[in-house]
Amino acid sequence: MTFIAIDFETANYERTSACQIGIVKVEKDKITEEFVSYIKPVPNYFIKHFTSDIHGIDKDMVADAPTFPEVWESISGFIERAPLIVAHNASFDMGVLKKCLDYHGIISKIPSSYCTYRNAKQKLPSLKNHKLSTVCKYYNIPLNHHEALSDARGAALIALELSK
Repeated sequence: MTFIAIDFETANYERTSACQIGIVKVEKDKITEEFVSYIKPVPNYFIKHFTSDIHGIDKDMVADAPTFPEVWESISGFIERAPLIVAHNASFDMGVLKKCLDYHGIISKIPSSYCTYRNAKQKLPSLKNHKLSTVCKYYNIPLNHHEALSDARGAALIALELSK
């Protein structure tokens, strides 16, 4: 399988408020490249109980971070050339990507996506739930949950396991 896995962390309820992105490139069933960056979110406010308590990212950590358009310069090649984008709860991560692109007026051809959450629900019905942490534990995949690169890596490795 060849694809990229992606994960976003957000600062608040707005899908445009991406504050961290992790991307893992998989070629022929092997992780070949990884990328992680903080992002200065729009709007730039954090809801403590909703986000900072979950992922540990706060306003000070992103104060000097690049904006989404600046990060896009580094990641557009990963995304636009990928045959497929994998994410755990792809509707969230793809929604963040599309909202950030729209907000900043960036036009891009985004590949189709594959949701490891939905696929795990189908293929692993006996699990108590299908959260990223639960599915990673089932497959013995190390995870620093809610750190974007670790979550993207977890989704990539789950996709590889589910394809067996």
